[in-house]
Amino acid sequence: MIIDFHAHVDRDPITKKYHVEELLQDMKENGIEKRVISTFFGSSIASANDKIIELVRQYPERLIGCAVINPKLDDAVDEVKRVSKFSEIRMIEFNSLEHGYRPEKFAYNICPILKVCEERHLVVKMFTGQGFYTMPEQWVYYTKQFSNVRFVIEHLGGSDYAYGTVDLCKEKENENLMLETSYETEIPSLNRAFSELSADRFLYGSNYPSNFTKLSIMKFNTLNLSDEFKNKMFYENAKKILNI
Repeated sequence: MIIDFHAHVDRDPITKKYHVEELLQDMKENGIEKRVISTFFGSSIASANDKIIELVRQYPERLIGCAVINPKLDDAVDEVKRVSKFSEIRMIEFNSLEHGYRPEKFAYNICPILKVCEERHLVVKMFTGQGFYTMPEQWVYYTKQFSNVRFVIEHLGGSDYAYGTVDLCKEKENENLMLETSYETEIPSLNRAFSELSADRFLYGSNYPSNFTKLSIMKFNTLNLSDEFKNKMFYENAKKILNI
């Protein structure tokens, strides 16, 4: 069984129709039982998050909601407070590349946001791996302050920071960090991560539709991972932190 911890819902730019049928078909073809979804498309961040709530209500057995939050916006804290009241939303996602900010500059909004996440038991995902806006180290200031919050580093730290991300996760004070597996394909960095960190630290993600789901699963076939390790990464860890 597989829980996909990182996927997005695309939208036709002309008709504004969200491609949920294609997403569900991709799940069926690749044996994905449940999929965490978010979207960056809508007339506002609130409307995009509302669409995720709507889709999870339509497919509660298949989809898990993640709200996108932009800490640059004046209403960012209020938006987290709003979406946290919906049971369909189980986590929030920061994407400093998509929204164009350096995380360390927005503590005045990010800290109150994380306080809400702590109170409402929301998981926090962070985009990493492509340039100086997306260094995992930029988030450590926050992860150490909020040790009761579960933080997930997307893309294993990404192509730019994969090796350093392993070192971050080995530090005792960063035990609340987990790694999501999508995008990263460099075999040496994958081998280092899986050999030096516990299986309890990993969450499978596809990054659908930007990446092919089938390939995101196949890449693990050559890494000599035990069945127990893969079961935790593909299913058990997500089941545990989401209380499924």
